[in-house]
Amino acid sequence: MTDRGRLPWRPSWTRRLRPPKDIAVLTLATLGGLALVMWGWLMQGEDYTPGLLLQFGSSLVLIVPLIVLGRVFERRMQRTQDALSSDLADIQAQMRATHARLDTLGETSRDGLLDRHRRREALLREAERAPTAPRLAALLDEAAGLQAVDDAGIRTRLPGSDLWLRLDLRRTTTAPHPPRPARNTEAALNLTLEDRGGTAASATTWARDEQASAAARRLTARRTGTASTGPAAAALRDTDALLRLLVATLRTAIAARTGQERQDLGRLIELPNEQWAISADGLWCRQRYFHIRTEQLLDARQDWRRHALAKPWVDREHFLDAYRTAHALLSAPAPAPR
Repeated sequence: MTDRGRLPWRPSWTRRLRPPKDIAVLTLATLGGLALVMWGWLMQGEDYTPGLLLQFGSSLVLIVPLIVLGRVFERRMQRTQDALSSDLADIQAQMRATHARLDTLGETSRDGLLDRHRRREALLREAERAPTAPRLAALLDEAAGLQAVDDAGIRTRLPGSDLWLRLDLRRTTTAPHPPRPARNTEAALNLTLEDRGGTAASATTWARDEQASAAARRLTARRTGTASTGPAAAALRDTDALLRLLVATLRTAIAARTGQERQDLGRLIELPNEQWAISADGLWCRQRYFHIRTEQLLDARQDWRRHALAKPWVDREHFLDAYRTAHALLSAPAPAPR
């Protein structure tokens, strides 16, 4: 440890000397100097005194101010060192306090994230078991808050049909640019039947207290004028199966945005098959990193179909179907607010 009464870079003369040898040399040199002075005085007598006094006076003029200045500088440097030591102690105390607060905040954040993950997982499981309107609205609101899904919602293809079922959440507000409301506020769930490119064939609002099958029958009737004909009507009879596909899309979107998937898939719209995902910013491979951005997808000068099909890991049928759907959907003009 450093002696606080003395600067560490200014050791005293007793530390610089190594007794007894150095002290003996200093003593002999001093005695030799005195002997030479006495010898000169004996040789010259009284004539030597003025010169001797002149030498002593010159030495005092040179040495005493240097000694005084050295002491002044040493005291000032000592005060500076004391102030720096005090400031350093304060900084160390503040750092310890900050570190303790960060540890507390870290534990709180981890606990909050874990709690939110548990609640989200519980909601997903409940929606998979029974996909009701309130549960799907809460999940869609959660995904929208994470920017994990497109603003226009998500969709899935009706089996055996050339139609898609879209689910989106619209706030019940008349403000032109409303602020994002808090969780679990009233919002209207909308079901839309649309073609590959996103053109709506029929649409209906799904009330919070309404059975999904009733909304599906209304959706079918508004499209065909009858409630029981066509492949779309047949697919919509098993409404819960379609809604579970939408829940699976929401699960994938949330997992991708929160880092639980291989990669972030952007604002997800649709999962056409197990290998590909369509989002607002293009076509993504779900099994490895391969992304065709929207502008690349729509650029007629770039043949991404041939480029992708040259990859040995690409399933031809899955890719062509996903590519066709993504091109039709992303090249369509953005739907007007309804």
